[in-house]
Amino acid sequence: MLWGPIRLLALWLVAAVGMTGMALARAAPSADAPPCHAAAAMGEDYAQLARQPGRWNCAGNGWSIAAPVAFLRFDLRGSADAPTTFATRLTRFETLRLTVIGADGRSASRDLTPAAMTPATDGWRMTAALPRLAGPVATVVVRIEAARHTGLLADARLTGDPQASPGSLRHELLVAALCGMLIMPILLNLAFYRVLRERFLLWHSAAVTFMLAYTLCTSGIVNRFAALDVGALAMLPAIAVAGAMAVAGLLIADIVEPDTLDPRHRRLLRLATPWLALWTLFFLFAGGPLRPLAAPLGMGAFLPVMALYGWVLWVAKARGSRAAIFQIVAWAPVMLPGVIRILSVLGATRAPLDMMMEQHLAMGVEVIVTTLGVIDRLMIIRRQRDIAMTNLRIIEDRADRDPLTGLLNRRVIEKRFAQFYAAGFRAMAVIDLDKFKSVNDTHGHVVGDAVLHAAAEALEPDADTLALRMGGEEFLLLLRGRDAASRAERRRQAIPVRVAARVPGLDRVVTASMGLVEQPPESALRGDFKALYAHCDRLLYEAKHAGRNRTMREKMRGFGGAAGRKARAA
Repeated sequence: MLWGPIRLLALWLVAAVGMTGMALARAAPSADAPPCHAAAAMGEDYAQLARQPGRWNCAGNGWSIAAPVAFLRFDLRGSADAPTTFATRLTRFETLRLTVIGADGRSASRDLTPAAMTPATDGWRMTAALPRLAGPVATVVVRIEAARHTGLLADARLTGDPQASPGSLRHELLVAALCGMLIMPILLNLAFYRVLRERFLLWHSAAVTFMLAYTLCTSGIVNRFAALDVGALAMLPAIAVAGAMAVAGLLIADIVEPDTLDPRHRRLLRLATPWLALWTLFFLFAGGPLRPLAAPLGMGAFLPVMALYGWVLWVAKARGSRAAIFQIVAWAPVMLPGVIRILSVLGATRAPLDMMMEQHLAMGVEVIVTTLGVIDRLMIIRRQRDIAMTNLRIIEDRADRDPLTGLLNRRVIEKRFAQFYAAGFRAMAVIDLDKFKSVNDTHGHVVGDAVLHAAAEALEPDADTLALRMGGEEFLLLLRGRDAASRAERRRQAIPVRVAARVPGLDRVVTASMGLVEQPPESALRGDFKALYAHCDRLLYEAKHAGRNRTMREKMRGFGGAAGRKARAA
């Protein structure tokens, strides 16, 4: 039964590994050699560092932001085709100075703040125009104060095209299609929530919203529509990732079947929210000596959360959870690139890995599979509720039925009389078996029960006639239609015949007396069961007093008023 989901999980894992391999391939050394870099104190300048070649690292590794200032050096060797733009990973910093040094020793500089950088529209990059300098350019030096991510150094490049990179249109169309796809589950969840008030629908909508925000920011598409500076753009993805991961824990806690997760598992899943909130604040605002630790510790804090989610889902799957299988398949492509990206920030690779497009695609996969899991869970919940409602109706029906005769009982008439009256049942007849006590005394209660069952059969309920057992040997009819009185009378007269046929050996004929009241629509007794029942009971008493085996009938015009009273004996 589980082979299908297991095969699907294997396919997604292969896809995740493939996407990771693509990112690793892109991270390999390219034709564009990375710049040399050096760490410096606040008071040092490039002239001092230039005289100390041993402090420069040109191997494309060892990127560090531990020092207050970092220098990048691009050696152009006097190329006449000088670059015009500095581009790097979109990351916060305090100040940045671009210096262009010509082959003749002349130089030009430009100081920038994050607000002066231009966010790209086709990726997680920012750019700035280099200072203009006449003649061949030998070196470009970048001085960066208080960088918050080593990717600002490792991803730095010079380009001659300040516009979008080749293939950017295809990239933007792909991401735009992905964003459009992410919107659909939000609408679907909200529509389902109107019908089934399940919290996991709201958690899934929130998770998808965070993923949508992350995709819009890191893909650069948001810069087509909003004028956000680098500082705000750098913070939004961190908040979006933390929010998506936190909400994912709440989603797992609520969507996984209750009997497959322990209470401690659910508590741990919910504790992930304050944990991630704390470390996200550290990642965003840690300064001074803690600044170099902001990225590795802030991103490293996600690793125990990912491990927790994986462990909880695996335990739930082992206990037979169907929802856990969907969550494992959905999150595997997201978790694997995420773990590798975090490890790269912690120094496991030569430089931090970007993997933005891989994560965008993985999020698309996650949203599709989780949406299928949400729909599957909703269908199961709906089926469970339908079964529960059916069982409840059966229980209520049994509670509304007399166990001996199968007729409706007094509980029904007292609870639903107004509903019956509105449906046109405006004639009431109370029927009592004559001298029934003597049947029990002579033949025993078993025979007495058989007599009651036979009398109930004679009452023959149908679409226009409701038959109830009020208790003991007393029955009640509610009727609608012009011939209500005659139909009630036929049923009363059928009782002796049916009892004689069903219960042979009785020493006498079992007859019945009846009190019948008919109400016109304008009656003052409308909808008042107790008053109408009291009238019928009084007429029944008169029938008994008049000799039994007869009907006393009355047409009511108002409280206590009668259009006419008729007595009829069998």
